[in-house]
Amino acid sequence: MVAALVAGLLSPATTAVAEQAKAQGPTRTITLVTGDRVVVDPAGALVRVDGRPGMSFAKYVQDDHQYVVPADAVEAVAQDRVDKRLFDITALVEFGYTDDRVDQIPLLDNGLRAASVAKQDAGERWKQRVRARGAGKLWLNGKSKIMLDQSVPMVGAPGAWQAGFDGSGITVAVLDTGYDQHHPELAGAVSVSKDFTPAGIQDNIGHGTHVAATVAGRSARYSGVARGASLAIGRVCEAEWCLDSAMIAGMEWAAREVKAEVVNLSVGGNASDGTDPLSLKVNELTAETGTLFVVAAGNYGERRKVSAPASADAALAVANLTKAGDLNRSSSRGPRLDDFAVKPDIAAPGTDIVAARAAGTLPDFAVDDLHARLSGTSMASPHVAGAAAVLLQRNPSWGAAEVKAALMSTVKPLADTPSNVGAGLLDVERAVKQSVRADVGSLSFGLLEFPHVRTFTRTITYRNDGAEPVSLALQHDLGASFAVPATVAVPAGGTAAVDVVLDPRKGLGTFFGHVKAVGGGVSLTTAVGAYVQEERHTLTLKLTGRDGKPAANEFVALVNLSTDEASVLTVDENGVGSVRLPVADYAVLGRIEERTPNHAWFTPVSATEVAGRASLAADVSVHVDARQATPFSVSLPDAAEVWYRQAELRVPYKPGKVNGIASIMDGRVPLFGATFGPPLPQLTYDSALKGGRPLVSVGAFPVNYFESSAFLPAGEHRLDVVERGGDVRGKLVLVRSGTDDLWTVAEAMKAAGAVAVLWVGEVPFPGPETAIPVITVAEYHVVVPPTRLTVRALAGSPVSYTLLLQDKGALPTGERRIAKSELAEVKARYSGSGGWVRQRNYPVVDGAFPAGIGALDEPLTAPVERTEYYSAGTWHHEGFDGSVSSWADLKPSTYLAGRKYERSNLKAVASPRLGRAAAVSWSQGGGVLREGDAITTRISPFGGSTWVENWTYSGYGSVELRRDDEVVGYADARQGWLHAPDRTGKYKLTLDASRDTSPLSTSVHTVWEFAAASDGALPLLEVDYVLPVDLRNSWKAGVPMPVKFTASRQAGSPAATVREVRAFASFDDGASWVPVKSIVPPGGKAGDYVSLRVVAVDADGGSVDQTVLRAYRLKA
Repeated sequence: MVAALVAGLLSPATTAVAEQAKAQGPTRTITLVTGDRVVVDPAGALVRVDGRPGMSFAKYVQDDHQYVVPADAVEAVAQDRVDKRLFDITALVEFGYTDDRVDQIPLLDNGLRAASVAKQDAGERWKQRVRARGAGKLWLNGKSKIMLDQSVPMVGAPGAWQAGFDGSGITVAVLDTGYDQHHPELAGAVSVSKDFTPAGIQDNIGHGTHVAATVAGRSARYSGVARGASLAIGRVCEAEWCLDSAMIAGMEWAAREVKAEVVNLSVGGNASDGTDPLSLKVNELTAETGTLFVVAAGNYGERRKVSAPASADAALAVANLTKAGDLNRSSSRGPRLDDFAVKPDIAAPGTDIVAARAAGTLPDFAVDDLHARLSGTSMASPHVAGAAAVLLQRNPSWGAAEVKAALMSTVKPLADTPSNVGAGLLDVERAVKQSVRADVGSLSFGLLEFPHVRTFTRTITYRNDGAEPVSLALQHDLGASFAVPATVAVPAGGTAAVDVVLDPRKGLGTFFGHVKAVGGGVSLTTAVGAYVQEERHTLTLKLTGRDGKPAANEFVALVNLSTDEASVLTVDENGVGSVRLPVADYAVLGRIEERTPNHAWFTPVSATEVAGRASLAADVSVHVDARQATPFSVSLPDAAEVWYRQAELRVPYKPGKVNGIASIMDGRVPLFGATFGPPLPQLTYDSALKGGRPLVSVGAFPVNYFESSAFLPAGEHRLDVVERGGDVRGKLVLVRSGTDDLWTVAEAMKAAGAVAVLWVGEVPFPGPETAIPVITVAEYHVVVPPTRLTVRALAGSPVSYTLLLQDKGALPTGERRIAKSELAEVKARYSGSGGWVRQRNYPVVDGAFPAGIGALDEPLTAPVERTEYYSAGTWHHEGFDGSVSSWADLKPSTYLAGRKYERSNLKAVASPRLGRAAAVSWSQGGGVLREGDAITTRISPFGGSTWVENWTYSGYGSVELRRDDEVVGYADARQGWLHAPDRTGKYKLTLDASRDTSPLSTSVHTVWEFAAASDGALPLLEVDYVLPVDLRNSWKAGVPMPVKFTASRQAGSPAATVREVRAFASFDDGASWVPVKSIVPPGGKAGDYVSLRVVAVDADGGSVDQTVLRAYRLKA
């Protein structure tokens, strides 16, 4: 099967002074249903993808929503087997489905009932689904949003009342935030209610009460449109957002159990083509029960099309008018997404609507204790729902389609397009009184695809229920492409059909207008819409792999270079795909990977990058044959290997949105480049590489440690290789993975006496350390398993290369030999006690991380000093101190080619720090600030002069705030909010924190005294320690140690001179202290620890008194 997803992309040896890069805001992570993780910035813009090793990703934009789709999900999305909203990053952020807020991925099963998968299990569950290709469609349990005197007369309700119709005998279900059970204007109006959330039926939001009263409120001044109707209240929205599963349950209850004739939904989700779960359910229930669903069109203005479920065919979608009859600019526009059907259907007043206010809600919108003034399509929709009830009282035998058509066709015409207001302004008086009606409210010609060779006809049938024939004059504003008869005669008690004919050969583009029929006191309006597609041609793409076989089920991104819109095109099992696209030049971006049956994504046999340009002035066929591609590679000095590569192939869309192809793979996988067509200057090809001496190697073929593997002891290990099932004692066990759990296998092999596991096939996400070392290898290297291997293991690479290579306008070709002269050389020291650390680096380009590039990690054993090489530019450094803690540099480092630098990591003393990493948002720290009447504390209790704690941290503690010795409050040591409105007096902040996961800095006690008169960073002093300790943070016992202690105010606070610094040392964990000036005197013995205390006072009287127990150790 071939399918396309149409989208808008798819001093020599002295420490160098680092330039600070622009800070990024707080980032959040979203775990996809595939287990891959996407990182976004505060605005929801894509920062990077932390995907499964070796996985490629299609990244594209549709309706201003960013999508990130893994390669093994592209086909399923294209074939509609998986809800594409599961990869809609913009929507997932809006719904609150980021990892800091939920640990489950909310889903809908095939019966559209709530289900979920734990995010930690998502990767494994996805693998199971990929294997079971016959599984039903997988839906996201998304969310919809509640769409926040003169209006009732405006829609003609009083005239209908005077005619004797107020909705009596009709039930309208309002599915919303519940209702105020004690509001006098709803007394006697509610016949039944049910809660589908954990919140209870009593409305604590206010939206549902307001909507219900607009439908059927009993008030002399603020009456509902159908003041005689009964209400069935279903709570489906716990707060602002409403789960799809709750809405579906509420809809079924209202239509099937309550048998409500009308259901009002003043909620809306994302723009939809009408095939989302909510819209499908509206169509199903309407067909089954005859219930009319009246739905708010949405409050996204021109930014998004009409939302779900207003997009359903059967729904009556309502736009928002001001009381002057103009479209409110926040009202979502049509036509419907993708198929250009007429939506919205009708308009009603929804601006500054006064109706019932639930007790204790909406204080900012209160008119009085009982009423609130709100605006939105949420307020317009209940006017129409009430009108439907009134009309049904008049015509109780009518079904949903008849009521919808009657309300739409009897509107008051508006000087606006149907894509904004539908047929026009609701006029329930005319709907009730007029005896002539139309059988449809709109005619949707929809999308008419190029080429255009014939005319198209849609029919309006007018019905006359009166006793006299009626002659109607017909007119339209659709243009010369449409033909409509001048008149029509409708006999008494009969019908007459009118054909509206569109000749698409007369004009291209979108056409929206009205057909109006007037005469004999009758006025009928029908909205009409069409999109006559511009010239399009077919692009046929054939992909052939390096093995000469069709590159089955691969995908490419097709980017329109004129509009920056794009599509993701999948090819079928024959490697062929086609799609019709507008006339333009297109960038064709893709990756062809050669794989074996039991492949690991990280280690394909080869990978061919595809970057070409195709001009669609006519039908075009392109054959990309990877066998004709040009090899390219990177070689490093010192016989080092590139063992890890991230690659991003892209063209720009706009800031925060990316279209292109991204992947992560073993750096030793052979790479090729396939290009065609004219030059592509917009192309960027980023390669982020990590290399050095491999931590584990066998010589014959490349291998890797599994990311969570235990390590072999350093040295050579000559091991027999056997497969499972025999004697494995003292051997390397080859395991061809299938459904095996890697950790379980490692445990079993350890119990059987194996030395290590040689794992073949797909690898899972990292987890706890494995019981014995697990070495991964690509399947194609061990088709014939070796009988004996010499495994060479290193504790860490003595040299490291971290590179960012950016090619502009073309793919790289040939071998690129990296010379040390084009790199910065850094002497890096990692302090520690003998455990492992993980170094992590991010390139910073133009003040931000490149969108397609994530972390470049490397494990090593500390303490260690080694040489590291970096591409010239700016880098953010962070890392993990084993499983104990982690760190992040306060400032990014900017390196120049050919220069030498030094940097230290985790050097003593670890003590409280107030700064925060400039390049990332996830670090600890941030300072002590006054924010209005509050003092906020964000402290890293165990940081260093150039770093703070990061992702993970150790220890615990608290802070106490006093003012003039009176307690103000307490908070956690790392983050707190303390109510402190008084700006005078002396404040004292005391921090106490302890940890038992590190032998050093086991306890810190710090007392700050300061003034807190002004907003912003408060004048707290930070202490810096300069100690000549070794890599184990040790000093020789019995030898005096030169030291330097300084203090300065936290960044951002007013400068002040520090007039006094005093220091003390203790050799008995703080039981006794000796003064220290510039030398710590001899004391203690080898194996003991030295504690430090520093007291500093500034010229304004601010002070710090800081004690660090076991600041460093003594050695023999």
